[in-house]
Order: sequence, then structure tokens, then C-alpha cells
Amino acid sequence: SPAAFTADITPAPIDPSDSADPVSAEPVPSAAASPDAGVASAAPSANPAADALAAHPWATATLTDVTTGETFTIADLAGKPVFIEAMAIWCTNCRQQQARFTEAFGQLLPGTAEYVVLTIDPSENAKDLGRYEAERGFSGRYVVAGRDLSRQLEAAFGPNILNPPSVPLVFVSRSGEIEFRTGPEPVERIVERAGA
Repeated sequence: SPAAFTADITPAPIDPSDSADPVSAEPVPSAAASPDAGVASAAPSANPAADALAAHPWATATLTDVTTGETFTIADLAGKPVFIEAMAIWCTNCRQQQARFTEAFGQLLPGTAEYVVLTIDPSENAKDLGRYEAERGFSGRYVVAGRDLSRQLEAAFGPNILNPPSVPLVFVSRSGEIEFRTGPEPVERIVERAGA
């Protein structure tokens, strides 16, 4: 049977003066790094990044886009760069970050990368979040995280993931490596990472 891969993502202490460096960058092991590499598997995966993400409850939670009603998981998006921002409607830092992502994604070919925006404020609902997104013309998949997903994110990345003004961002690379950081992302860096 195929081997299961997991990553222990333990957040490092946060230095608020250094938002340019990742707070935690724990790669998700690839099949090549596995002790079982080279061993024939009954069902080889077509998407190793999705397999790596499958070990994380936050990546396999069913999410609903508040604009389209489409359901998806982060693992469904594996194989392309995925940016996941935890936010709240009232957060001005979040609004500025979302404007930068909208500008950056306007420079990319459609489908190059994904931007998932999760409100983690338990008082916010899908209707208000959809209105917020539409009124500002932001791009991305806007989702109400809910209590369970918020707990899963906190367990994986620490309490700062639930602090919207710190502009928490999870980045999943094409290969399934996961990085958590806080602070604003410049447009140029978003474009660069989306093309990586």
C-alpha cells in the first residue's frame, strides 16, 4: 500500500520586526525523500503534492466559495502555487493585502496560481463576506473558515494564523511544500512566487 507522508509544522517564534522572512517553512516530504522511494506502489499518484497535503486536516476540509457556491479543498488545488490568507472584514491590513493580490493576479495568466481568502472571525458570514469581496473588486476564492477549520489552522501554524492584523499567509508550492509567514507581501513577490 502507498506510504502516508506527514509534516510536523511547528511555528517558530514570531519576530514582528522581520516580516520578510518566513516564520515557519517546513517542507512537506516528497515521495523521493521517503524511505519507501523506489518501492512499487499499487496505485501511483498523479499528483504527489495533493498526496502530501492530504495528511493535513486544514488542507482537506471542504470549503465553499461565497461568490460561486463552489465547494473545494486546498488539496484539490495542489500542483499549482496556492496562497491562503486568514483575514477579517474589519482588518485594514488584510484589505491592503487583498488589493496587492488582486493587482498581482491581474498580471498572471488565469489558472497560474490560486488565492484563497479565509475569514476567521466567527461573527462574519458568507453574505457579508461576498458583499465585501464584490464591493472592493477583489479576486480570489473567499471562504468563511468556521470554528473547526480555524482550530485546524491554529494547530498547524500557531495562534498568529488567527491574528488578521498580522496579515498571516500560508503558501503551498507546486510541489506541496508549505510555508507560513506574516506581514505584507509585495506585488512583485506574489507574481514571482505564483510563477515558481
